[in-house]
Amino acid sequence: MTETSFYSVTKDRQTPKASFDLCKMKGNGYCPRPLEQAAVFLSKKWTLSIIVTIGNFGNLRFNDLLRRIGISQKTLSERLQELERYNLVVRHAFNERPPRVEYSLTRNGQKVMKAVLPLLKLAESDALWRNL
Repeated sequence: MTETSFYSVTKDRQTPKASFDLCKMKGNGYCPRPLEQAAVFLSKKWTLSIIVTIGNFGNLRFNDLLRRIGISQKTLSERLQELERYNLVVRHAFNERPPRVEYSLTRNGQKVMKAVLPLLKLAESDALWRNL
């Protein structure tokens, strides 16, 4: 499988890939544009749940993911295909009867999981969400 740039695949993106080089932010610091682009994809419903669930268990079969997340087959299939395209998840098909397929995180997927964990811990904090 060829590695696809996370930023060059998003269909509903409104800015060209070259826009990452053209940050309009003035002064020192990080340009927020790459984060905004990543958020467009990661904020799709179930995407983070799939990444975290696979990350928690290492390798999971399709039906295991269905049971653990509580998502429709169609949506899970679509999200897994997107995650494969972005090189965040790898699909392992075994030549067996009955057919067996397992999903695991790639190195990029593990990096996303590692980056999401502090946010997950923050979201679990009662103090943060008490006044919402």
